[in-house]
Amino acid sequence: MIKIKGDTPNEKFKHIEIILNRMSRKLHKTIIGVMPPVPIMFAVNEIPESGEIFSFLTPARGMITDICLLIGEFTDKELVSFEAMVKGPTGGMHTTFATRKNLTISKIDLSVGPGDLLSLKTTSPEKIKGIWLSFLYQMGIEKAEQKKYLIEEFNQIVEEEANALQSPEE
Repeated sequence: MIKIKGDTPNEKFKHIEIILNRMSRKLHKTIIGVMPPVPIMFAVNEIPESGEIFSFLTPARGMITDICLLIGEFTDKELVSFEAMVKGPTGGMHTTFATRKNLTISKIDLSVGPGDLLSLKTTSPEKIKGIWLSFLYQMGIEKAEQKKYLIEEFNQIVEEEANALQSPEE
């Protein structure tokens, strides 16, 4: 049983606020925000002699997490090597991989900063014809839009989204 202290209504309300604040700390409700990565896509039919397939200028700090390549045609049976490279004001790093598969999905985890240039190239452009490329770009938290919701508002938004997914409008 809770006893409310105070002689005047104002003192009693202040004591109720103290009790409610203490109780609210014990609720342990947690909300987790998810920031999905941004997919970047590109396709080219003919690979230039330089071997550079794609270049992307990063606007913010983040991470290139995964890369997916679909190669239209191999002109011989040898492996084709690829290099994903980051160059920019903060330095550089790269990763290499080779494939003979038409579809290759690889985890690359390259950190990028504002103004960094991500490029993908091959040393054997004559060995492939047609390439589709996609990668996942996970931007840093400082570029995320921040919104504050009461728990009830957040639950309502989640419920509305779930209902929209279950019964899409036609």
